[in-house]
Formats: sequence, C-alpha cells, structure tokens
Amino acid sequence: MEEKTDSYLQNDFRDRINQIMDLVGLEIAGFAELTKVSESHIYALSNGSKKLTAEIAKKIADALKIKSTQLLNPSYILSANIRKALPVKKFYDTFKKGNPEYFTETKAARKSSYFILQELVPAGIFKEPKYGWQIRAACAERGLDLSSKQVSQTLNYMVEIAKLKSEKRKLKRKNGETMDREVYVYYSAEQTEEPDSPL
Repeated sequence: MEEKTDSYLQNDFRDRINQIMDLVGLEIAGFAELTKVSESHIYALSNGSKKLTAEIAKKIADALKIKSTQLLNPSYILSANIRKALPVKKFYDTFKKGNPEYFTETKAARKSSYFILQELVPAGIFKEPKYGWQIRAACAERGLDLSSKQVSQTLNYMVEIAKLKSEKRKLKRKNGETMDREVYVYYSAEQTEEPDSPL
C-alpha cells in the first residue's frame, strides 16, 4: 500500500518548487525542459496559481531521482545533492553551452549582454577587437557600471551564444604599454588587426 504523504497535493507547492529550481540552478524554461512539463505549467506552479497533481509530481520526482512521496512530503528536506542526480547532470552536459538561458548562473550575464547588444554593438564598438577593460569603460560611459569579473562573464557568455568572437592577444594597458601576458579580446567578426587604442 502506497504511503500517504502527499501534503503538497492539497497545499501550496510554490515555495517547494522554487526551492527545487534554486537547488538545481535552473530557470523556469530549463526546469520545464528537464522535467518535460510545460513551461506555462511550471510557471503557474511557481507563482501558486495552479495546484500540483500526482502526475506532475511524478515527472518532477523522476527528474530529480527521488520518490514522489519524498517530493510531496513537507518534512522531507531537499538538499543541493539533487543537483548531482544523473538526469540533472546529463541536462547540464547537454544544454549548458547551447542554451545558457536555462541556467540561473547566467542571469546576470544575460542582463548585461542585452545592454551590450543594444548599446555597444550598434555603435560599432566591436568592429575592432576590444579588451575587457575597454568594454567596461564603454559601458560606464553609457551608465552601466560593471566589475571586471562581470564584464568578463558577460563577454564570455556572448561568445558562447555566438554574438561575439574572441581570441587571445597580448594585453595592452590603458597607458598604451603592451604586456607579455595574454588575455582575450572580443570582436563582432573575423578581425586580424591589433586592438585599438583606449576608448
């Protein structure tokens, strides 16, 4: 006889599903793809406008490699270990590069990349190879203050989604001095020129 621990079938599943998405590091679209539940249904569960059914609970539990009774039991504590579940690991391997919009860790980069696509690309900034510090300065001039790490993450994200290209060049500092250390430069098309002088 199946154990009755299905409290979440009667109660709000919103906090539980949002916790799960946080633990596995997925946006709604990514979680929908992982569980094979429609994006609109996951969205409705996450905002509390739809109740969980046993059928959907099984799909979510299967994707996390846990029992439905564990998923539905409010006393069962979910941990970050569910991110190590085989279906989740396979999902990361399959979609991480081609579908970065599925993953919460790319959220900040996606926001700043939108700014760069709307502000810097049309201005022709990337017609010539640019260093990260040059892009950071260009963003600041237009009102977006990013750290060096944020700029690097954003530019690498844009390379992943094929909006920019990159290659390694010797670092040229703001004073024009060229260093032996190599860093990535970023550009919008095949370029062979040296990165230009500071913006």
